[in-house]
Amino acid sequence: MKRYRVLSGVLATLAFVVTGLASGKVSSEVKNDVAYVHHDSAWFNCCPEMVFEIKLHEDTNLIDIYEEDLDIHPCDCMCDFDFTHKIEGLAPGSYVARVWENNRFDTQGFRLAGETSFIIPAQVGLYRTTSARSECGGWPAAQEAPSSPEGLTLSTPSLARSPVEIGYVLPEAASVTIAVYDVIGIKLWTLNLGFREAGEHSVVWDTRSDAGQPVPKGIYFVRLKAAGESRSLKLIVLR
Repeated sequence: MKRYRVLSGVLATLAFVVTGLASGKVSSEVKNDVAYVHHDSAWFNCCPEMVFEIKLHEDTNLIDIYEEDLDIHPCDCMCDFDFTHKIEGLAPGSYVARVWENNRFDTQGFRLAGETSFIIPAQVGLYRTTSARSECGGWPAAQEAPSSPEGLTLSTPSLARSPVEIGYVLPEAASVTIAVYDVIGIKLWTLNLGFREAGEHSVVWDTRSDAGQPVPKGIYFVRLKAAGESRSLKLIVLR
């Protein structure tokens, strides 16, 4: 916890802040004068040890929310989580909430996932905060991502040299996106396939980044998104 608070404390200096590379979507809603800030599809290790901190800057009505994986019991997989931060007892007024994430292996500190605004009509109760996360929305690394017999399926070799064939099965027609991430969650390669019919498909990745540079040998994660679902698998590139 000490390390976490030290990192949070230096955020104001922007020494450790990198924006534009964080994951997911940030939104908010107000129910019965209680604010709920959502960070959906946050890209973290699939068995994270999460800590959360919520800071209210009363002079500006700015709220900073920090999400960090302490990397105590990591697994060899990455997936989506939905985080919900509940903030009670706020004074009436307009607020802006910023969500910062720091996932496993991220040596550059907290990244800005996004910000959202909301209005509190009336103050109810004492100020307090709670945070919760969903179950893993992706799948553990394996030769084939688990699915129902007719569900969305992703398959890759566990070990591969360039080029890599990535297979997937669509239970119904859908728009498809395939991406490759490194172990700190940075997206290296994206393929927007557009609308595809139901059935079996495959694509080839030449183990180069979107900038055209060969990726070094090591561990990567292939992620398939289609029809509102996602699957992910670990891939070791041997070059």
